[in-house]
Amino acid sequence: MKKNAKNKKSRKAYRSQRQAVNKTSMPVKRKAGKINTKYKALTVAVFAMLLFYLLGYIIVFMGKPSVPTETVNYGTIDNPQTLEGLIVRDEYTVNSTMDGEISFSFAENSKVPKGAVVCSIKDTGITDDIESQIKKIDKDILNAQKSRIDLSKNKEEIVRIENEISAFIDNSVYKLTADNLTGMYSLKSNIDGFIETRNEILINDIAGTTSDLTAQRKEYEQELSENVSSYTANEGGILSFLIDGKESEFTPENLNEITEKQTSEDINPEYVSKGLSVKTDTPIFKIVKSNVWYVVCYVPNEISAKWETGDSLEIYTMYDDEELSANVTVESIALGENKSYVVFSSDENIIDFLPLRTFTFNIRQNAYSGLKIPNTAIIEKTFLKIPLSCIVDNLGQSTVILRSSSSDQTVNIDILTADEQYAYVLQDYKTLKLGDVILMGTGENAQEFTISEVENYKCVYVANSSMADYAIIDIIGQNAEYSIVRPSSASYGLKVYDKIVSDAKSIENDEALS
Repeated sequence: MKKNAKNKKSRKAYRSQRQAVNKTSMPVKRKAGKINTKYKALTVAVFAMLLFYLLGYIIVFMGKPSVPTETVNYGTIDNPQTLEGLIVRDEYTVNSTMDGEISFSFAENSKVPKGAVVCSIKDTGITDDIESQIKKIDKDILNAQKSRIDLSKNKEEIVRIENEISAFIDNSVYKLTADNLTGMYSLKSNIDGFIETRNEILINDIAGTTSDLTAQRKEYEQELSENVSSYTANEGGILSFLIDGKESEFTPENLNEITEKQTSEDINPEYVSKGLSVKTDTPIFKIVKSNVWYVVCYVPNEISAKWETGDSLEIYTMYDDEELSANVTVESIALGENKSYVVFSSDENIIDFLPLRTFTFNIRQNAYSGLKIPNTAIIEKTFLKIPLSCIVDNLGQSTVILRSSSSDQTVNIDILTADEQYAYVLQDYKTLKLGDVILMGTGENAQEFTISEVENYKCVYVANSSMADYAIIDIIGQNAEYSIVRPSSASYGLKVYDKIVSDAKSIENDEALS
């Protein structure tokens, strides 16, 4: 009985103890639930922040302008230099001494010998009537002479000419076709020449029956000559009807007196009309005495510095939608403050350039070949000039020892180019700049060197990786849009198939490419 009572008491105590434990454990379970809730909230907040940052980066990245790039390849450009020039020739003009109608004995641009009659001018108001009378007399003389050819002392000559006319027609007629107009004109011209010669013989074959007519004819010819003026070439040369009034002002004798303003004036020669009446004291033709002609121009010093007296160049210009060109020689160069006074000479294509006095022309030089890049890709940067003896190789990285008031420190540098004595490093105000002191040599014998010199170089941004970097270039030719660059064998130079930023204004050095 006692034992059972004791067991009941023990069970009751155990049950009470268990209930006490359960009561004390309930708050612990509720505390763990709160911790889990806080952890989940923190996770959501961190995720939201990351998502917000990622979205912001995407928006900035998408809004960033794209950096234009292109791959470098070989190419060729021509490098024309556009200049203004004035043409000088050895020439003279001839003026009319009377009013009247002009007729020429030579064609334009033909060679005229010295002393030859180039043209004649007649007073048509008087000469028309005289010529009409002469033609009437000639007709009467010819009619009279034809009836007495057998008695003429020039019968054999007349018969010979008439036989030549017949033979010429027989030999030419089979060559004539509907398409051969040149042959027809040639036949007519030759027959007219034969007939004119024959008529001249008959008219001058004075006989009793025609002596009165011949005397009248001479009187009319004398009167006609008094109203007709002939103009000869005092010196031989090329006949031209293009006159600008500057022939006596610009001569080979005053080549060195032409001003820059005169080379840019608008001077255009005008044609002398061969069909209209001329006035007294007006130019009727000019003679260009020499095939040698000159071009005077003022050339920027940076261009003329490439030339020497005696150099051969080619000039070209456009006239009436056609290209005119000529090889010229540098006759003389006079250096000025900004421009040089240059005289070219040539003995080629003078007739082609007769229509020009002042003109805009180009110098055609040899085309340049190499790496072809757009001019917009080129920038100019300043580089520090550092002696090679100051540079230390540290596990493949070029470095210098920068001395300061507190301590010496090693600074990494990127060499863009080098020569036998110096390396050239981009000036970076954060690490290395003008006035900084670096060590030359190592150990106890190290000496201080102050960076005091710089060099400016043309560069491009190389974009072979995700970061833009510089490459110094050597330009050998350039026009308005492109430059030709010499390929580099150095590790830091520009090479074929390198990718470059085509617009240097769109990026900064070491900037990430989009």
